[in-house]
Amino acid sequence: MSAPTADRPATELDVPITAKAAADATPDDNVVTSRLGLRKFRDELPIPKVITIPAGADEHCAISIRAQVGRHRFHRDLPKTDVWAYEGQIPGPTIEVERDTPAAIDWVNDLFNDDGQPATLPYDVVRVPPTTTGAPPTTTTAMTPGGRAVKLDPAGSAADSFPALAGTDDLTGATVVHLHGALTNGHNDGWSHNVTMTGGRTRVLYPNGQESATLWYHDHAMAVTRFNVYAGLAGFYLLRDTNEASLTLPSGPYELPLMITDRNFETYVPKQPGETSFTGRPLYKQAGVVAVGAEGAPVDTEIPVSGPFNLVNGKVWPTKKVKPRWYRLRILNACSTRTLTLAVHDTTDESAPPNSPANNADASNGFVPVRVTPMTVIGTDGGLLPAPIPVSTLEVGPAERYDVLIDFRSLAGKTLELRNEQNAFINADQGRADATIMQFVVGKTASPTDTHWEPPVELNPDYRRYLHVGTDLQVGSQTIHSHEHFWVALIPPGPGGGGHPELWELRQLDSKEPSPGKDLIKLIDPRDKDLPPAEQTVLRFVPTAKLFDDANSIVFAEGSWAVWNILHLGGPPHPFHIHMTQFQMIERGQWDLAALGDDGWNADNGTTGVLPIPADSAITPTHQGMKDTYLIKPGEWVKVLGDFTGATGSFMYHCHILDHEDHTMMRPFVVLPREVMAFHKAHGGGHH
Repeated sequence: MSAPTADRPATELDVPITAKAAADATPDDNVVTSRLGLRKFRDELPIPKVITIPAGADEHCAISIRAQVGRHRFHRDLPKTDVWAYEGQIPGPTIEVERDTPAAIDWVNDLFNDDGQPATLPYDVVRVPPTTTGAPPTTTTAMTPGGRAVKLDPAGSAADSFPALAGTDDLTGATVVHLHGALTNGHNDGWSHNVTMTGGRTRVLYPNGQESATLWYHDHAMAVTRFNVYAGLAGFYLLRDTNEASLTLPSGPYELPLMITDRNFETYVPKQPGETSFTGRPLYKQAGVVAVGAEGAPVDTEIPVSGPFNLVNGKVWPTKKVKPRWYRLRILNACSTRTLTLAVHDTTDESAPPNSPANNADASNGFVPVRVTPMTVIGTDGGLLPAPIPVSTLEVGPAERYDVLIDFRSLAGKTLELRNEQNAFINADQGRADATIMQFVVGKTASPTDTHWEPPVELNPDYRRYLHVGTDLQVGSQTIHSHEHFWVALIPPGPGGGGHPELWELRQLDSKEPSPGKDLIKLIDPRDKDLPPAEQTVLRFVPTAKLFDDANSIVFAEGSWAVWNILHLGGPPHPFHIHMTQFQMIERGQWDLAALGDDGWNADNGTTGVLPIPADSAITPTHQGMKDTYLIKPGEWVKVLGDFTGATGSFMYHCHILDHEDHTMMRPFVVLPREVMAFHKAHGGGHH
């Protein structure tokens, strides 16, 4: 269903909520009026339906999960609207399965409209024109709630009516499902080109031969992943095993899957200045910028989308009543772009001035948020940690997952908020990021069985720490003498006239090869850090590929171990995701890009000088867990180590900012049986 127009009058489901009505309404208990036009804590936290794959399931008998047009209400004060969702619900159903129980799933594309025709996107994609002199920043306008496509404002009188992105009005649902974090063969992995049109189905088999972990499934269609996921195509996939069961972790109603996303919402054309009336439909509202292209020519581009409203399990700023006992939170950052720094704040007696920084620690405005009991991290993307890790804040990049325990026992009767402290504000004003994620209302009493449990001292007896020692790998007590090195660079916007960052697959030049005139990356070999500068080796790299459709150059033999060297040479942080296997971070270095000045990155030439050996940066205990997605910061050189064992085929690695992924920050790699490799000329990035 579209927003009301002259051709389609409003129905009873389209009755809007206005900002003034929200402010004037009599609040329910714990409901808070925000400055963004919607009240907080109007909805109870929904828990997705669970589909359990029974132990001993026949791998030849598939269950069907449909991507279909559903009706969803994002907030109690908003009308229902059309979404694209698995089984018509946001999030899709949570799939639970025991380790080593194969799951055969038919992913069905049932995205038809009421007329039986392929449905078009259930929201509009608009571009805020670049800022003119004296106007608010384009990013502020894009983050302001509301607006609409120009087509819904025939008179063209509203300042918040924006042009649609060409082609999006006609975009129908071509889908392909990726089970993010799964060890499965390439033909089951959700290769982006292997889309299914409406009416089609794709059968896949997930072996589930992994330890217990929080995985998730989402659309991964080439060039339109950002649109399909924003439409609602995502859900949890939880792997269980006997070790997890032995820990007696909080379960049932005390285990909460939390899929955190953000959205903007469309508004009607205002009848008077300052009026905000929501239609209920999401709005994909991009901030347009003009980059400097080749030979100084302007290039129109957009900043990746973030929305002003934070959602958990498909609801804006929900609330959850909890008992004063331990809870287990399965946290997933499913935002297209936004990185979260999560903390729990006591808001029982809070009186924060509007626009207070959520991480304010110096009382500069007379207010300091009150953080409460620390979160206890027990697992990362790929499974449980060896032992619990208390943290006061938790940084979660897009697509990262954390398994977290929270002890509410000492907080009986309190009102709490889970907040994002990264560049966010308490009770934010228009155009700013609001800190609130969701609310917890802690009950006053608990039973003895609720209060006596404590987290285990040891979580995962099978955990092995990965290390790089000399020319060998140390994996627990096992020494591995042969492995490969692979190099990739994250490049700031600008080279080649592009307005988006780029992902370059690199090849190391040997000592006899001449240096090219551009696109050359030079750095000091860290293994020479104890040598005099004149004796240190300069490593030189050139890109072998920049686009997804460039020729594949990386082929690993099944069973190989490989170190991925990820060089971030400027631009925004990038959540870097590698398909097929799980990794550990083994080294982390940091360049001060600003201090490098002219010796640092140059869009025309590459690295103008030679990058020095980066300063060591500590690897936190949470980053020593098994992971498939890493948030790489500007100036970092991160090394992650994994083994390509247990699956073969074509896979992908990419930035998980979905706008970046869709703008070719994605590349393929191949895993082949070792016997086949003897007849294949391609190889990895170099052996020790």
